[in-house]
Amino acid sequence: MYHYTESGLPNVFLRGGIIVREIDGEEAVSIHDLAGLHRVIAQDIIRKSPTLTGDEVRFLRKEMGLTQSSFARIIGVSEDTVRNWEKGRVAVGGPEDRLIRGFYVEHVDGNGDLRQIVEDIARLSREIAEDERQMNFEENAEGLWQAAA
Repeated sequence: MYHYTESGLPNVFLRGGIIVREIDGEEAVSIHDLAGLHRVIAQDIIRKSPTLTGDEVRFLRKEMGLTQSSFARIIGVSEDTVRNWEKGRVAVGGPEDRLIRGFYVEHVDGNGDLRQIVEDIARLSREIAEDERQMNFEENAEGLWQAAA
């Protein structure tokens, strides 16, 4: 069995489907239908019950062709949060875990509606947060300043 560490996942082993050659004294491995293999690995990741690991988040993000920044914006978290997930510093929360799995399923099989909905929610959340940080004041009838309603 071939330990496929090139996937970025520590627990992937392949039986068959590879050709190993020696080139210039080094072992070179060729994998048949690499895209198909990655699709099956991703499907296995999203179907298993434990919480996603950082390595699995990184694998799924890369399979969707997203940068940490764009992935963070879609999920509605900071880029630092994604970085911390992927480095294993912080566990992925339940809602985010389910959202990531849903995004991957939609990426492969869907029509983009879920992604658009969540991007809209994340955008609105950012706008609301910005509005809440804004401090508004007004002059009252007595000529004194007060916080605006």
